[in-house]
Amino acid sequence: MKKKLIVVADDFGFSEAYNHGAIKAYKEGIVTVLSLMSNMKAAPHAVRLWKEAGGDACMVQHTNFVQGYPVSRPEDIPSLVSEQGMFYRSGNWKAEDEEDKKCTGDIVPTAEDCYKETVAQLERHKELTGRYPIHLEGHSVMNAPVREAFRKAAEMFRIHSMTMPEEETESMYPAHELALGNPEYMSIIMRGTRPEDFYEDRMGLLKSPYEINVMHFHPGYLDHYIFENSSLTVPRCIDLETLCDPQVREWLMGHEIELTDFKAVYKSI
Repeated sequence: MKKKLIVVADDFGFSEAYNHGAIKAYKEGIVTVLSLMSNMKAAPHAVRLWKEAGGDACMVQHTNFVQGYPVSRPEDIPSLVSEQGMFYRSGNWKAEDEEDKKCTGDIVPTAEDCYKETVAQLERHKELTGRYPIHLEGHSVMNAPVREAFRKAAEMFRIHSMTMPEEETESMYPAHELALGNPEYMSIIMRGTRPEDFYEDRMGLLKSPYEINVMHFHPGYLDHYIFENSSLTVPRCIDLETLCDPQVREWLMGHEIELTDFKAVYKSI
């Protein structure tokens, strides 16, 4: 079976420096999808770079509940925001998994509030890009209320979601998130992806039984906002260098892995 690979640059719109790196990874590297944080201040800058690059890159929704301000009015989504009207950071959320070292607080947002803000960010996405995305996914945190919100939003907008079951439907093919159930993949993301991670198949691409597979990375440059607001700093630059390495592309070609985007999951689009 010939495999197809969707390579996602998460966090597009996080900061202006990061945006430049993500665009480079698309233009010069193996990135096929830009995942936009439409609520962020740097989102219009990201969209401007996307348009300058031709506007043909697949732009999807990187739904964000833990960084910056919401698109919704804070009073409409009280379980997601602090008294200052900003999102609670991921460290304030209560973890579902005891092994989760990121979420160490007691905040459990409601599915209703998560759904409202997901829809608001999808609408902002359309305002910025001129169209709704064909895929939505989440940033940093995931729990039952978030999964329920994504399921409902995906049904309403008739788009693919990262939380969908990995089963074929009447309208879509399954897409396998390689990070799911793969702790080594998550450790790679936290220290930055190196070419050897591909060559030695540490992320499980060659072993995957699925035709369509999805990899997420954070290729970008750093600026003051990143250092002040993200625990992921230097690994972003390592991702960028690796994804733009011609030998990584050659390795994929040598294993007959076709680079694609989320249009590949639709039977007709």
